[in-house]
Amino acid sequence: MVISHDENEEEDKVRRPTPPAGSAPTRPLRSDQGAKTTTLAEPPRPRFDRSLMLRGELTVPRAGYTESYIAWWDSQSGAARVDYFDGGTSTYRLVGADGSMRGVRVSMDRTGERHVVRCAVTAPRRASLMDRAPPALPHLGLFSFAGYVETAGGRVERWRHTVAGRGGELGGVRGEALTFRHELELQRAADNDTALPLKYTVSVDSSVLGADCEGYEHRYTEVRLGEHEPALLRLDTEEVCEETELTEQWELVEPLREFTLEYRDPRYNGLFDSFQEQYDRAYAGDTEQAVRKALLIQHLRFIDAGNRMGSTALLGNNFLGDRLDTELESLYGVDTTGVTDELANGATGNVRTRRDTELLPQEFDWRKKGGVTEVRFQGTTCASCWAFAVTGAVEGALFVRTGRLTRLSEQQLVDCAGRFGGRGCNGTWPRAAYDYIQQRGLNEHKSYVPYVARQTASCLDGAYSPATYISGHVNVTQFSVRALKAAVRQHAPAVVIVDGKAKSFIFYKDGVLEDNRCGKRLRKLNHAVLAVGWGEKNGAPYFILKNSWSERWGEEGYVKVAAESNTCGVLTAPSYPILDRENVVQREPAGARAA
Repeated sequence: MVISHDENEEEDKVRRPTPPAGSAPTRPLRSDQGAKTTTLAEPPRPRFDRSLMLRGELTVPRAGYTESYIAWWDSQSGAARVDYFDGGTSTYRLVGADGSMRGVRVSMDRTGERHVVRCAVTAPRRASLMDRAPPALPHLGLFSFAGYVETAGGRVERWRHTVAGRGGELGGVRGEALTFRHELELQRAADNDTALPLKYTVSVDSSVLGADCEGYEHRYTEVRLGEHEPALLRLDTEEVCEETELTEQWELVEPLREFTLEYRDPRYNGLFDSFQEQYDRAYAGDTEQAVRKALLIQHLRFIDAGNRMGSTALLGNNFLGDRLDTELESLYGVDTTGVTDELANGATGNVRTRRDTELLPQEFDWRKKGGVTEVRFQGTTCASCWAFAVTGAVEGALFVRTGRLTRLSEQQLVDCAGRFGGRGCNGTWPRAAYDYIQQRGLNEHKSYVPYVARQTASCLDGAYSPATYISGHVNVTQFSVRALKAAVRQHAPAVVIVDGKAKSFIFYKDGVLEDNRCGKRLRKLNHAVLAVGWGEKNGAPYFILKNSWSERWGEEGYVKVAAESNTCGVLTAPSYPILDRENVVQREPAGARAA
């Protein structure tokens, strides 16, 4: 941590400021190494009553993210500004001449074809004490001194505050009593009075979920005391904002506030009720209510923080917002056990590609050509994505050969591919499906029992005539954008294996997803989807993937992922079926329609 103490210090005026040159001497502070508790006289109650610049990181472990920020605060007016993720989003607290206050959120929307500066603005309102408080710091009126700790960086004070409620209070569900334990570590400036924060931690105990079931931590890495250049806290929305919307949601313009409150932000009560109504949830008792609400809160926090990064993708809540990680496992149906990189890159059929010099268009989409069936839902109880992806690839290949789009049966693969390595509603490598179709064929959707999201008691493939066979399959050259593009264009939509467990993938809503936390190596991949085309955004290519999580997910069931960075492993193990003319069963498909 760095402290600077200069009343006349000027701050940089740009949106992404850096510490100004020529600032006062600084010294590091450490609060977590070499600690030794010391008993001394109780110090005066700390106050945050001087203008400051605060650089920090907010970590929310249960939500799985750390968010960096820089905050500037004027102690006289209460005006403030916070930049998140190095300026991906900025929020302003603007004070009018009459003392009224309004909040503004400024973010760069990079999800579309052009970048747009979007602003969310609240109506002016009379400012409360909380409205004027410094961002990212708790109100210390009820904190009690809890002792000194001697560290390598000097003496550290600990101040604590505990808030305990009864069942249904403080943001808990009915029958759930929550206890919030706040602890602030700080040091004093040279005047032995001014408080300089080091770390602020909140842990939450639940009578239903147990101890430390929720929490977060601020680490303040730099504090500078002194007045700011006035322009730093000003904003001309007419000049800066390209698109402006009015909002009543102060959490948009003060997102750090909920991480300074004594207890849960009350807005989550309404959000939880709305979620249950929207997705027709009926939870069984207090325990499930508590679990689902806690999950929803953490997922919403992840989504909100992700959208402050200013990335090319927009995240949004969906029907998976209250699900446990163990429940989400049934959405991922690929097992890479025993599949080596060499095997994943080996062909099982004749590789037939056109010359490498063939020009590929900037955009290509089998949906526009009528070669892709509607988005379906594998269900939340059957890990059958492998069957959906391979079925979609064969549907596309059959369309190329016949000019007709025919829906084929995923249920047949779930029921019948076991003899070839298929595992029904459990993780399966796509080769099992390819091998089965090569030997036994694949029926039309209407010529087999409907999909029921479980493996039925018996395989019925002998009762009906298949619509088509395949001659084999080809595993596309790994890690090659061009090879996957060529495979999709020359043959049909291709099966790709991705990391579907990444929260950015689960809560994808719009734009082009690019997240290095999403796995890329074969052993990290777990979910099969269908590459139906590609496009470009600002010169960077992306692939269009069809998922099997229904139209309620993503962009009506689809996701765009950055190609060159191999986002989520899209280039790691792609494949496609070989479907020759002689593979097609010569009859008019009962469920076909003209392309």
